[in-house]
Amino acid sequence: LVPSLVSILKQIGEHRLPGEYEYHRVPAPWMQLKLIRILGLLGQADNRTSQGMYEVLHTTLKQADAGINAGFAIVYECCFTIVKIYPNTTLLDAAAEAVARFMTSRSNNVKYLGVTALAQMVEQHPKYAAQHQLAVLDCLEDSDETLQRKTLDLLYRMCNPVNVEFIASKLIEFITDNNTTDLFLKQVLTTRVCTIAEKYAPNNSWYISTISHLCRVAGDWVAPGVAQNLMSLIAEGTGESEEADAQLRQTAIAIYIDLLHQGDIATLPSILIETMAWCLGEYAYMSDTTTVTEVLESLCILAKNYKSFQSNNGGSDESQKRTRHAYLSGQR
Repeated sequence: LVPSLVSILKQIGEHRLPGEYEYHRVPAPWMQLKLIRILGLLGQADNRTSQGMYEVLHTTLKQADAGINAGFAIVYECCFTIVKIYPNTTLLDAAAEAVARFMTSRSNNVKYLGVTALAQMVEQHPKYAAQHQLAVLDCLEDSDETLQRKTLDLLYRMCNPVNVEFIASKLIEFITDNNTTDLFLKQVLTTRVCTIAEKYAPNNSWYISTISHLCRVAGDWVAPGVAQNLMSLIAEGTGESEEADAQLRQTAIAIYIDLLHQGDIATLPSILIETMAWCLGEYAYMSDTTTVTEVLESLCILAKNYKSFQSNNGGSDESQKRTRHAYLSGQR
């Protein structure tokens, strides 16, 4: 079947069909799209079958890149198929070059194609992410909201242990952007930051700092389980050594004491208040800068001023319980 499809695609590319099949000088673009798509399905995880289509895909990719919309569609479909079939380095490099041209286009529609194609490519072949980082950032800064959303999705897919700090900061930056009114998108990004932080965190100190900051800016969008995992990490430690565990707890209490002394403390989300109260109640004695008494006094002031303590909902009760627990722990 593949040789027949390859033969038909070659004949179309060589303009052997009557002139009425051409669209803006592109020969039978819709037929080419369907043939390329079928080849992608047939070549998945099949080395022998894929080898029979490498040449025609490479030729079609080059011929179609003519700067018009019909050609862009064929190039995109070729890139998608090249990613799906058994990998070939030459083809993947050619697809990456085509994606780079898409992403530097002046047209947002073409940029969108490039971002979509790159998202599919880096999911299977992460090494191609690095060479496009600057172009991705340009797309993220674009005023087109649709392009921004697609780029944010791409950033999440591009994430790895090397770039996790940068990507997490960009996602959090978008969550805190007051000009963005899409609350559902912000909630999705919050979940994604939690995921990449747990999966790729370069060290535990960065993880504590990042999740605490995320709890501060995202509030109730952070799942309770994330805060629970954070407290478990602080309580149980890494298991490497007692010194490492002590350093981890000192890092956590330094972050929370700093938050405790900020002027806008009463505006902090309950999930962060509860985490802070527990951590400081358990480990405030390890601080080199603040006494336990000072921490307890600050927690009492927080409990008094915190607005949610005046309501009767469940979150308020839970926050009060944790603050009381903090006080009692400090008295032990």
